[in-house]
Parts: sequence; structure tokens; C-alpha cells
Amino acid sequence: MFFLRSLIICCYLMTAYWASIHFPSLKMVFYPTLGAFSFLFIHRIGQLKDVVRIIIGAIIAVSLGSFFYTINTGAVSFFATAIVTISLIQVFKWNAAPILAVSFIPYFAHPDSLWALPIAVLASLAGLLIPLWLISRLEQFTWLIRFNEAAEQLRLKALTVTRILKEPPATEIIQKSRN
Repeated sequence: MFFLRSLIICCYLMTAYWASIHFPSLKMVFYPTLGAFSFLFIHRIGQLKDVVRIIIGAIIAVSLGSFFYTINTGAVSFFATAIVTISLIQVFKWNAAPILAVSFIPYFAHPDSLWALPIAVLASLAGLLIPLWLISRLEQFTWLIRFNEAAEQLRLKALTVTRILKEPPATEIIQKSRN
């Protein structure tokens, strides 16, 4: 089912990227860390409580980052963002590295206001719940599970054929060993 999950998540990322390019008001909805969150979440389908905890952690982290960035754009503010976010990750056991990465976005995106980036992160991560819900529903169909298993078997056979075709013929091996 990993292929289906990947396909749906990549469609979501493509849509978020497209929207951020074509609509200036949505430019901060897409950020590279969104891909890391997506990859993390496709491994946690069915663990909604855990996913929501991580989303809350990301919102808190980006809000802290925006707050510290608004106070001062320098290295000390960046350090404060890093140390506070790491501490929060450890205290609340969020266990998601993208939370730290999302806290640094204000230092590179230079948001216009304090709340622009936290709202954009909230919108994009809340929007990510839609494809996750879709994946969980699609994975309940037995015909889809059988199709995925058949596709996996076909992929394994193709790998075997490719491996066999790459091996040198037996006569070549014998001649090389004689030399």
C-alpha cells in the first residue's frame, strides 16, 4: 500500500506547491518541511492522535520561531528558537524532527507578520489530514489490497528478470576463471 500512499501524498504536495506559485496569498502554504511531515505521516496512518500531537507541536514551534524572529532576526534569536524547540520536543515526546525544522522557517521566509507563518503551517498540515483520511479509507477496500499485492509480485518478478539479465552468461564466468 506504500505506493498508493506515496501517490496520494505527492498529489497533495504538488497541489500545495502549485497553489503557492499561482496565488501570492498562499505562498507560505508550501515549504520543504511539508514533504518531511508528509513522509512521516504516511507511516502513521491510523494513529490520528499521534499525528494531531505532531501538528500541534509544529504549530507551537513555528509560533515560537516567528515570535523570536519578530523580536530579533539575529543568531541569538535563532539559538533561542532552537534550544526552546528542542526542549519542547523532549518534554512532550513529539518524536518528529520536522518540528525543529519548521521552527526555523521564519528565519528564511521572512514573514510579513507574526502570525502569517503559523497560520500557513496550520492550514497546510490540517490540509494534509485530508489525503491521510483518503488513504485510510482506500486501504479498507479488499480489491485494492489484492491489486497492490499483485503489483508488488509483478515488481519482484521484474527485479528478478533484471538481475538475471545483468548476470554474465555461465560460459563467460568459466572463461574468466580459467584466465
